[in-house]
Amino acid sequence: MRANASPSDRPDPNRSDPAVQAVELQPYVRPRINFVQRLWRARLAYLFLLPSLLLTGWFSYVPAYTALTRAFTDWDGLNPPNFTGLENFQRAVTDPVMQEAGGHSAVWVALGLLLAVVPPLLVAELIYHLRGQKRQYFYRTLFVVPIVIPSLVLLLVWSNFYRSDGLINQVLGALHLSSLQHGWLSNPGTALYSLIFLGFPYIDAFYLLLLYAGLQGIPKEVTEAARLDGASGLRRVFSIDLPLLAPQLRLIALLAIIGNVQYFISPLVLTAGGPGNSTTVPALLMYQTATKFGEYGYAMAIAVLLFLVVVALTALSQWLSRGGAAQS
Repeated sequence: MRANASPSDRPDPNRSDPAVQAVELQPYVRPRINFVQRLWRARLAYLFLLPSLLLTGWFSYVPAYTALTRAFTDWDGLNPPNFTGLENFQRAVTDPVMQEAGGHSAVWVALGLLLAVVPPLLVAELIYHLRGQKRQYFYRTLFVVPIVIPSLVLLLVWSNFYRSDGLINQVLGALHLSSLQHGWLSNPGTALYSLIFLGFPYIDAFYLLLLYAGLQGIPKEVTEAARLDGASGLRRVFSIDLPLLAPQLRLIALLAIIGNVQYFISPLVLTAGGPGNSTTVPALLMYQTATKFGEYGYAMAIAVLLFLVVVALTALSQWLSRGGAAQS
């Protein structure tokens, strides 16, 4: 061995053996685990999830499957069903009561959508622009507290307001507007609108908090720049707040449409669909058809039609919202 090796003959500590480099450059390949092995590794988590999955399936998916399958049958809820094809759907489409109820539902959805968006947005704007966090918290709490009151209590209170000797007619008499006094729920011309506009001031706490949180999420830089550009008051609301609140407004519109199509509690409790059929909506007709007349097959056909209407309206609202977002 030479005592003085040339620099080229000395081993470079930063240079690795080519074989070692080839091994180091090979990507790490995770061993493949099949589905059964993954289930077994997470068996404890699935074990805790199993009761919830079973209850959800039994109380949510089984009724939906029953409605879809029994809608094509003549079934009274007790005896074995008889397959009738599309007869229930043809009956629902040609039924004059169902057609009238569909018109009422369309009016309810349109007006209910306005009540679900405009009053909560107005109150959220007012609360958000109050000076001081304590004031905002106080007024926000005032609008949220009524959640604890059962909705049935609200309906019974408003039924007293709408009576012939109720609060509304007493106020009209005090204002010397006796010509406007009448039974609000017993008059076919006003019964439906009385139910729709029940619950003044129409502030849904969930919608209010959703819009308020959206206003809080607007960057301060944006509002300051708008203020410097002279955008204040209604101009700021239409130019800054509404475009940036578009996700919350789309969600509220979607929930309001679905809820109003399926809603039938106030007509059931206060008017039972009357007088005549002036307050009958499809969901109430479905309920009465099943519980009063025992025509579960026809009632489930109405339920399937309501499901299709909700899907169509949801798709339409999403399409309109995407179109508006693309234009902006």
